[in-house]
Amino acid sequence: MNNNNEFPYRAYAMEYGTFLGIAWTVVFFLFIATLRTASNIYATLVFYAFICLAFVPFMFAWRIKQLQSKGESLGILRGCLFSFNLFMFASLFTGACEYAYFAFFDHGTFADSATQLYQNSHIVGDFKRAGLTDLHKQMIENIKVFNGFSAYEKTECFFWLSFYTSLFFILPVGALASLKSSRKI
Repeated sequence: MNNNNEFPYRAYAMEYGTFLGIAWTVVFFLFIATLRTASNIYATLVFYAFICLAFVPFMFAWRIKQLQSKGESLGILRGCLFSFNLFMFASLFTGACEYAYFAFFDHGTFADSATQLYQNSHIVGDFKRAGLTDLHKQMIENIKVFNGFSAYEKTECFFWLSFYTSLFFILPVGALASLKSSRKI
């Protein structure tokens, strides 16, 4: 506990946000590997990792709930602040790793791999059968525009994607963290 007898949710948000950021970074690099190799194994790993990562913030919120003394509650506002900080630290950590990738390692291979994937005859056929040829052309054009971005702009795209996606989780994760503890100690 800290000096004014409050639960140190910011410290836990930083710690758990770093863990979540590491997990998001691993999934990002698995996604890159999927694009580069077009491997079904990597694609399956990315799919299951996305599903599992949806539950990780709830596990962290449950842990925060259990760390409090019996009968104590973090409160809904502090629970949501914990959740917001958790996702902000995760987004910042992942953004730093993505920037390092785009600035030093990518050199346009991300966009080239994505373009090759979308120009695959099976995918082109799927878009034609669905009547979405205009959408397919627009996606390829968007990838070309993305390729023209600087490393900072590419990172910013991914940062805001992860941050805005996490906004959907802030209230439920914060509500779980704010429940009263039922510890026996």
